[in-house]
Amino acid sequence: MKFLKEYWGLVALALLLTTWWTAETGAAPLFFLSGVVVVWSLFWAPAWCGAVNRNGKFCINNSRGLLLGCHLRQHRWQKFKMLFYSKRWAQFTRGMWASPTAILATVSGTVGTVSAITTGIKDFAL
Repeated sequence: MKFLKEYWGLVALALLLTTWWTAETGAAPLFFLSGVVVVWSLFWAPAWCGAVNRNGKFCINNSRGLLLGCHLRQHRWQKFKMLFYSKRWAQFTRGMWASPTAILATVSGTVGTVSAITTGIKDFAL
């Protein structure tokens, strides 16, 4: 049960991929499932913190999602703020590939984003 509590986004990812293969579904379920997968990967998926410590090394505490840091006050928004500084992109993306769970969250978020974009292009194109 603990596995399902932490990795419910993977169930949504499996449903999303299954929904893509069924021809009868419209755009609404695809958009909804894509959004759920992206939100899970950015704010809920188990991952390492990856924020830069004072000694220049990366924090290995557990965190939730790819955008938020761990329980330390300085780390909570440090990863989110890295998105807006071009010099910090290398540090931010390094944390996205730091552990197997982070890789899973990164790939899931990418699949969800591509799914939402593709659904928009496919169903709303003239």
